[in-house]
Amino acid sequence: MSLFFRCVRHDKTGWLALVVLTLGLAACGGTSAPATSPSSGSAAASRTLDSAGAKPAASTAAKPSASTQSTGPGTAIKLGFSQVGVGYAPLFLAVDGGFFARNGLDVTLQQVAGPAAVPALLADEVQFDGLGANELSRSVLGGAPLVGVATLGDVPMFNLYSQAKYKTIQDLVGQTIGVTAIGSTTDVTARLFLDHYGLLGKVNIAPAGGNVQTVLAALTQNVVQAAIISPDNGVAAGKAGAIPIVEGAKLGVPLNFSVIAVKSTYVKDHPDTVKAFLRAYQQTWNYLGDPANKAAAIDLLAKRVQAPPETVEAGYTPWTAVWGGQKSPTINPQGIDNILKFADDPKARAAKGEQFVDNSILQSL
Repeated sequence: MSLFFRCVRHDKTGWLALVVLTLGLAACGGTSAPATSPSSGSAAASRTLDSAGAKPAASTAAKPSASTQSTGPGTAIKLGFSQVGVGYAPLFLAVDGGFFARNGLDVTLQQVAGPAAVPALLADEVQFDGLGANELSRSVLGGAPLVGVATLGDVPMFNLYSQAKYKTIQDLVGQTIGVTAIGSTTDVTARLFLDHYGLLGKVNIAPAGGNVQTVLAALTQNVVQAAIISPDNGVAAGKAGAIPIVEGAKLGVPLNFSVIAVKSTYVKDHPDTVKAFLRAYQQTWNYLGDPANKAAAIDLLAKRVQAPPETVEAGYTPWTAVWGGQKSPTINPQGIDNILKFADDPKARAAKGEQFVDNSILQSL
């Protein structure tokens, strides 16, 4: 049970029964070949990814200036992320497109499950991590010296898919929405949707196994009647007969997808490294926001997430409005406020999103 969110039972038997069906998809953020889950407490057991053999993409976006070009071995950094999906494209492209390298950084990507992200940061097993704002806020309120320095997006980029007989979200009254886990971004997204339509408490929310394989399996096997699904995984949901009834990106309500978090002491002790990291991240963000780079970016992402280009494009297209619409990846505190809104912990409900972020470094660039 999360420190913030109350676990939901959807029937008299207790926890939701899970039906596991292999769909060839990765965990909740995207598509990938199935991977072994890392252990819950250590990034050392997480899966280290190489650059998938990709070459830096040609770009019409601004290149790093000569003063930021790497002339030798770069500063070694380990960067954590939770899911292999299009939502993490700025992290993947910063590595595979050479943006980190051109800014003097030698970055290794490590897949770290959500619950392990904060322990990995605190133990210096990763120096930066793309994790949920709910995990960041929970840990900071508990005394952890962490801060969010950039966003991966402040829009609810998940969609609500339902079995075809349910045409609107109102039709789900008394039914169950499947999410990856209680307290996860998918859970908060479900609560946001229900609250927006005045249905909070009228539709059940239940954990469905921690990844997209089990969530989609639960939906197709009628264990749940609807599910929170990312746009790229919506391709598989549609093939299984499900339909989208709420598109989060069109809702007009801010909700943080994920932040890049770092230890406050690391920011203090390594200011130049943090600036170089965020400079490279800014350049990658601008690259992704330029429509001229779409084909090259999709090609690199298809290699990284091990999915067909058409599947990657289905997830890439809605994200272009985020990358192109926001010129700098600073964090919108309101996106975190809407996560804290659904917390059970009184400390969280009384907190403000601005407590957990530092946009000053990006703004200085």
